[in-house]
Amino acid sequence: MLQETPHKTFWKPKKQEKPKKSSSLGQRKKEKKEVSPLKQKIFADHKPGKSSASRAEFPPSIVNELKDETDGICQQCLSAPSTTTHHVWPRGRKGRGVKTNGVRFCGPCHDIVQTTPELLQEWIDVFRERHGDYFWFDEQDWNEHNHKLNKQLELEKARDKRLQQIEPIADLISTAAGRDLRVKEIRLLESLETKDLNTFTAMFTDALNGYAAQGSYHPNDRFED
Repeated sequence: MLQETPHKTFWKPKKQEKPKKSSSLGQRKKEKKEVSPLKQKIFADHKPGKSSASRAEFPPSIVNELKDETDGICQQCLSAPSTTTHHVWPRGRKGRGVKTNGVRFCGPCHDIVQTTPELLQEWIDVFRERHGDYFWFDEQDWNEHNHKLNKQLELEKARDKRLQQIEPIADLISTAAGRDLRVKEIRLLESLETKDLNTFTAMFTDALNGYAAQGSYHPNDRFED
């Protein structure tokens, strides 16, 4: 009869506990880098622009000027004391709090003008005639407006210059074709780089001269459309 083998316990290495990671909350915060003197000067001189809402507010100085100029009388009914400064060009349409956009009304007249499109437009027409187009602009609006006009003027000058550059080749092609160039054809010439346009002009001139030298070219000859 077989005897049972006694159970043997094998040796196991002692389990080593891993060190726990410390929470990032307990770690020392990184020190902030010092701002250079140049950046400090930039930040010190920086003045944030006004919000659209603040630009719509009438400054007290302007309100006082409007009061003095109208003797504190409503400019709609011309009888009751004025109590509010009305935006002729509504603030909802980006009407600014400038003197050329303000008129003094009493409370009831202000409500009537605000809710009557015909009266609202009538005052707009009066102020446009009195102060010109864009009478509701503030200084920032005028700067942006003039910037856009200058950009548009630069583009127009560039286009005029480009049209002068393509004029010789356009005249040659128009004469040879016996018709005015179409818009898409002019756009094609405009799209060419200056050096490519000069090369194309020279090639086309040589082609016409060679065609005329053969004695078969006449000014009334036309290319096929």
